Amino acid sequence: FLKDVLAKEGIKTIITTGPPHSVHLIGYYLKQGRPVHWVADFRDPWTTIGYHKKLKLTKSAEKKHKLLEAKVLHTADKIIVTSSTTKKEFENITSQPIKVITNGFDGELLTNDGLDSKFTISHIGSLLSGRNPVKLWSVLAQMVDEFPAFKEALRLQFIGVVSDEILSTIKEVGLQDFIEVIGYVSHQEALVYQRKSQVLLLVEIDSQETIGIIPGKLFEYMAAKRPILGIGPKNWDVESIVEETKTGYIFKHSDDIELKNVILRWFENYQKGQLNIIADNIEQFSRRELTRKLAEYI
Repeated sequence: FLKDVLAKEGIKTIITTGPPHSVHLIGYYLKQGRPVHWVADFRDPWTTIGYHKKLKLTKSAEKKHKLLEAKVLHTADKIIVTSSTTKKEFENITSQPIKVITNGFDGELLTNDGLDSKFTISHIGSLLSGRNPVKLWSVLAQMVDEFPAFKEALRLQFIGVVSDEILSTIKEVGLQDFIEVIGYVSHQEALVYQRKSQVLLLVEIDSQETIGIIPGKLFEYMAAKRPILGIGPKNWDVESIVEETKTGYIFKHSDDIELKNVILRWFENYQKGQLNIIADNIEQFSRRELTRKLAEYI
């Protein structure tokens, strides 16, 4: 069907995007014997994505995945990835051009009107067991015991689903009275919660496989212009983005002392009504700017 469409419409460029990475196989076969320009867009890695090892593949199936991945990477005229880690990984497989184009945020940067009166640390989206930031809950519990004003002001706000294991961990350290689970809301409502929150929490699984994972919510967090508290694996690609844009701090799951110091410093600024960030060059992650880069690359 697509062969006929290419011929009939005179299409010279095709773009495939995955996962599912089987979509790239369509591009691979359309490229055979045809003068089409093929751009393969990987929004996630293929054989190194976090859940790949959990698929319980046989050795022959694993080998086939690797073979198909290599075929796509060698045959595509241009490749797009969302992180520098994935780019380095693919550069070990192919010499074809590879461009990093991250996810981004929609619309204009907005001002924050009506911040929460509480010292809200909010997580937007699913917070599942594998991401449980145990050290963070422990540090917050210590601060509640040590600083009466912090105890009075703290609120942990979850917009979206939270695993029972994470809620149990929070309760085990004595923070059950500070939890507010909002549940699912519309995307527009989620944006409002982001802009109202004092601090935005971003968490990733502590694993080698997740170093190159840059959650889409990071860019919406940046657009909300609220301090980002990130906790993830060592050498997480998110860290360089947050550092470059001066939008917050990123910690490893094992960090505690410096994590506590940053939260305490933010809390002191909150008490003065001065908890803000002065972000730098966030506009490069607007979808308008990213689309301009995409158009140039194609």
